[in-house]
Amino acid sequence: MGGMVWTVASETWLGLRSLVLESSESLRIAGFALTLWTNAWRALKAVGIGNSLREHYPLIPRSNEGRCVRRKELLETLERELPHGTLRYSSKVVSIEDTGYRKLLHLADGSTLKTKVLIGCDGVNSLVAKWLGLPKPVYSGRSAIRGFAEYPDGHGFHPSLHVYFEGGVRYGYVPCGANCFYWFCTYDSSLQFDEGMQENPAKMKQFVLSKISQLPKQAAEVVEMTDLDSISCSPLKLRLPWNLLLGNISKGNVCVAGDALHPMTPDIGQGGCSALEDTVVLARCLAEALLKKPRNEIQNEEEEYARIQKGLEKFAKERRWRSFSLISAAYVVGFIQQRDGKVGTAELSVGIIRELMNYGFCSYSVDQHLEGIGNSLREHYPQIPWVQVGSSVSGATPEIESPEKNGRGNEGRCVRRKELLETLERELPHGTLLYSCKVVSIEDTGYRKLLHLADGSTLKTKVLIGCDGVNSLVVKWLGLPKPIYSGRSAIRGFAEYPDGHGFHPSLHVYFEGGVLYSYVPCGAYCFYWFCTYNSSLQYDEGMQENRAKMKQFVLSKISQLPKQAAEVVEMTELDSISCSPLKLRLAWNLLLGNISKGNVCVAGDALHPMTPDIGQGGCSALGDGVVLARCLAEALLKKPRNEIQNEEEEYARVQKGLEKFAKERRWRSFSLISAAYVVGFIQQRDGKVMRFLREKFLSRFTFSTVWKMADFHCGELNISGSK
Repeated sequence: MGGMVWTVASETWLGLRSLVLESSESLRIAGFALTLWTNAWRALKAVGIGNSLREHYPLIPRSNEGRCVRRKELLETLERELPHGTLRYSSKVVSIEDTGYRKLLHLADGSTLKTKVLIGCDGVNSLVAKWLGLPKPVYSGRSAIRGFAEYPDGHGFHPSLHVYFEGGVRYGYVPCGANCFYWFCTYDSSLQFDEGMQENPAKMKQFVLSKISQLPKQAAEVVEMTDLDSISCSPLKLRLPWNLLLGNISKGNVCVAGDALHPMTPDIGQGGCSALEDTVVLARCLAEALLKKPRNEIQNEEEEYARIQKGLEKFAKERRWRSFSLISAAYVVGFIQQRDGKVGTAELSVGIIRELMNYGFCSYSVDQHLEGIGNSLREHYPQIPWVQVGSSVSGATPEIESPEKNGRGNEGRCVRRKELLETLERELPHGTLLYSCKVVSIEDTGYRKLLHLADGSTLKTKVLIGCDGVNSLVVKWLGLPKPIYSGRSAIRGFAEYPDGHGFHPSLHVYFEGGVLYSYVPCGAYCFYWFCTYNSSLQYDEGMQENRAKMKQFVLSKISQLPKQAAEVVEMTELDSISCSPLKLRLAWNLLLGNISKGNVCVAGDALHPMTPDIGQGGCSALGDGVVLARCLAEALLKKPRNEIQNEEEEYARVQKGLEKFAKERRWRSFSLISAAYVVGFIQQRDGKVMRFLREKFLSRFTFSTVWKMADFHCGELNISGSK
């Protein structure tokens, strides 16, 4: 875990026997201490050692559960829990050989070990990650000096985490029990500068003292009290997050975890915490795969290997996006905190950290919340049971395994937008929906917002929710940057078959030469289709006013496809075809910008415009609606309305509800935008190499990503309170 070199080999947890290979001669302590947040304590509770550590380390105030723990004590506590003989020292793995259902590990002393499962927890420079083909971590342009100060008679300070940043330097210190302080200093640097520092602890100490000379006396005293052999310096590296999406976290009976999987900068304190998460998820996935059937009933090595592979693939699936989010968040928080100038705020950094540390080990499933609406729509639109995907040149259409076959129970249906909106409208109380009400400006009048409409009238409102699309006026008022053009456009169409089309309700997808084309039945009498392509805004402008030109363009691009594919386009009336550029909000703008401010927030496309490659634009907007309703209702109805004393209190409650909504939807939106862009990139890049990778390896990845993004529970709507 963390910086340790742990390679887990052979058949430990939950009844599985393990052997842990440690390269050093004794328990190697890389680093002095680490802060364990809520998610780490949940993981430690799962393995049964959380309580023994809690007794020694005080809670950091204003954290859910944050404690600074000596790394040595954490590792020794973990070691004591291992069965005798599990941990083997002086066992450095130098190469890995594939021998079929086993891996042969060649050690530095010339010996070999044969293993059924190989888990690489061997740090940033992981040999196992290299074997899997993952690209090396990259240098972040920053380094860290860390130290551990001991106060034999006790320090007497309150257990608070202090963090300061100025001029490209971030310095923090926190008590680690009653007799120690852990401190760190990260700074913009070069590898050459660090090389001159790493062998000279006195130079490190002086460097830090020179950078914190303006801080309170206690801050400098912690560094001055640190012995030279308790100071270290190291460059900060990270794995580029998209390498986790495109690369192998697992392959066969091999996978990686901890720093070997997700090396990240330390800005959110999640390196060791997420490694502990990995172990719990990995143990569960392997145990479920191997122990679901009694061991004596597993017939041969082939079946056992297949079970192990399935368990590791499940682990990789669960941890891929979590790791992506952690690495990205750490980098963004570091950028905010260490850029010199007026960019970013401490409040945003702390908010991101709190959200990520409060992580649980839940598995989500799709649920239908508005059952009355949902059931009425289900009756008209059949379930899409599988996906066909192929190349327009080869004509190959391999079946992609459906969610139902995997037992995930996802539910996909193509629904007419008109019927969805009309169904939603019927559920609204009379007078809720006002037409011909274009908002042209927003004026802040204290606890209310004054909306100026295009017809010259005004409306005063206690809460303003901007669901006003990609070019949202409310987004502009909040100060969020505009969405950017993705370099791609989409032509969409809707074909009607008056006598019925008679085709099976399958989603067909084809991509070739920078063009993606897809079509799917929308009930028994209609087909919906779309074609996305690499383009320029100038080219689109010449297309958008000429629907006949759009139709001919699509037909020219799909001429090699099966007859049915072209027939759907040919059956489409010109007034049922549209063309538009594909825009997206840069995902990090959601981390740095305001989703809500006071009694104003945004939702739907105004919040998270994305490319359509994972089909989550409308789906996520519906999720926004549920989360927003719940957050506002909890804030306003928790206390009876007649007990809210004044407008100020009501405004504060609205603000709190919208902030909770923003917190819940910020990372969900970040993940959706990022996933859509990556899937689109894979599907629409042209060239022989990308075509080969897409057809042989990446098609299944892209569709599994689509299903994973859909497999999300946005919570219930069962608020009760005073009206």
